[in-house]
Amino acid sequence: MQYSLGIDAGGTYTDAVILRDSDSRILDASKAITTYPNLMTGIRNAIDKLNPEYLSKVKLVSVSTTLSTNTILERTGYPVGLILVGDYTVPRELPADYCITVRGGHDSNGDELQPLDLTAVEQFAVSLKKKVSAFAVSSYFSTRNPEHELKIKKIILKLTGHPVVCGHELSQELGAYERAATAVLNAQLIPITYQFIHSIMAEVRERNLDAKILMLKCDGSVIDIKGAKLRPIETIFSGPAASIMGASHLSELDTCAVIDVGGTSTDVSIIKKEFRIFVRKGQL
Repeated sequence: MQYSLGIDAGGTYTDAVILRDSDSRILDASKAITTYPNLMTGIRNAIDKLNPEYLSKVKLVSVSTTLSTNTILERTGYPVGLILVGDYTVPRELPADYCITVRGGHDSNGDELQPLDLTAVEQFAVSLKKKVSAFAVSSYFSTRNPEHELKIKKIILKLTGHPVVCGHELSQELGAYERAATAVLNAQLIPITYQFIHSIMAEVRERNLDAKILMLKCDGSVIDIKGAKLRPIETIFSGPAASIMGASHLSELDTCAVIDVGGTSTDVSIIKKEFRIFVRKGQL
């Protein structure tokens, strides 16, 4: 008999649930106060309250958390350096601590508009090595040709060793501003998510659990640890996703809504025949 462990670290409380895989029956559940800034203390307290016999048989650990969402909402992410490549016209302020626009970019056919100014990139990267924890890169029409983004990523990794997020890695949609903003937010979350995931992994090892660890995404699906560390932006709204999926499962309804008044924000989630919509209403 195999079991799965679900953990949801919310703004106020951390919940833990053990399910029996064969019929998805809830066998045990617990609740503990969420602890900031170290979420692991609250998670550990919640797990400690679970039945040890069930816990020893856990083969899958699925984690949802408001960590990414609240980091963005409260603007507590790590400092990031943003490199825009090409003839950018930024319609509004980007959420980056440091930003530079350099020559380069491609047209809608993927043809190079101008040679990439690698000298400016190198100077920018070296000047920020001790000031930022990650870099974001967004090149004009990188969805058609990511060559310049990939060149910049390679040289920044060589010069600084910091994580580098490219816009084309997160989205193939047109919209230069949106790709740049998403890359910045993802870069801000990487150090925080990395620490959180490794804390979870250490806790699983310490309890001698032979379990795979997954993180919930905003669409209700899951992502493996490697993917979550590279693309933590995909875990935003995983808390509301867990709430609406739990409500649907417990009520046996494929169409329902959840209003979650949490410690940091209020979320409204709707599921309509497997189609999920998450709306963050605002900070409390």
